[in-house]
Amino acid sequence: MNRKHLKIFSDLLSLPTAPLHEHRVVAYIRDFSEKRGLPVKEDRFGNLIVRYTRGKPSPVALTAHTDHPGFTVHDVHGRQLEAEWLGGHDRNHFPGSRVLIQTHDGPVTGRVSSTIGKTRRFEITARRRIQDIEGAYGYWNLPPFHLEGDRITTKAADNLVGCAAILAALDNLVTQKEKADLYAVFTRAEEVGLVGAAGLVEAKTLPKRIPIIVLEASKELPGALIGNGPVIRVGDYMSIFDPSIEYTLHDLAKGIASADRQFAFQRQLMSGGVCEASIYVLHGYQVGALAFPLGNYHNESKRWPAPEYISRTDAINMIRLCTEIALHPPEGDTRDPIRKYWASRYADFRQRVLDSR
Repeated sequence: MNRKHLKIFSDLLSLPTAPLHEHRVVAYIRDFSEKRGLPVKEDRFGNLIVRYTRGKPSPVALTAHTDHPGFTVHDVHGRQLEAEWLGGHDRNHFPGSRVLIQTHDGPVTGRVSSTIGKTRRFEITARRRIQDIEGAYGYWNLPPFHLEGDRITTKAADNLVGCAAILAALDNLVTQKEKADLYAVFTRAEEVGLVGAAGLVEAKTLPKRIPIIVLEASKELPGALIGNGPVIRVGDYMSIFDPSIEYTLHDLAKGIASADRQFAFQRQLMSGGVCEASIYVLHGYQVGALAFPLGNYHNESKRWPAPEYISRTDAINMIRLCTEIALHPPEGDTRDPIRKYWASRYADFRQRVLDSR
């Protein structure tokens, strides 16, 4: 990974984020785009759409969500806070685990001091009194970003790594002045039920003619191993995605691999969770998906929350694949390549099957 792309990952993964509290990440994406002369739009749900366009190629959208499981603070009594957890979690991490609370007066450390109830409410003992809890939120107190060997370790890979890969691909397009029409879409509140993506559909933020490729960080599974390349995601726990888009992505990845021995990719269902592609499928969009194989999914570990981690090599290859998708987007009737393949097989053997009766 070159220095510029590494800085994008380091900067973005170090930012605070939680469902409904993605403003720091959103501000970074805005600043990144404006410095490169890329127009930025925001829909009424706060989803960002950055567009790179040069020439008149077919458009494609790459999308990732900007939040990670965390909590919002509702009440304070001295150093005792009442908070609500938003997103996935392991009940065994309550109480005792360390948290980092973001406030108007700066970050404050604390510890969970209760179990978590059915309403997802729990208590925190803060290290110091917090005078103003308006807008206060937080997450597990884990290292923001660390690179050692091939491993990128962070408090929140899911899904800031997807956002970082898209930004790095945008940077490639701008630097190389490539002909492409890429919609880079950054959604909010995925961890509480794919709400940003559903809002994007409601607001008609993207025309249905534009194929959507969803990037995620998804739990490592057999056939989708950390270090073996980004995953072309056939589906998730809830649904199967567009087979014609998946075929196009698979064909593109095979072409890259045949020309570059250092490029590796995988292909798997990735049933460890649900991603935004399921929402788009439900509403009739042409949808494909890519995923980073992820360790310590949702910071879950045996006893205490643990940093999530991905492979740096997987990140390099994901950036490459995203860039190539922008340069060679699915277009027209994406079923045509499948039809042509099977039509040729049918033509080769049709008469021989008839004659063999």
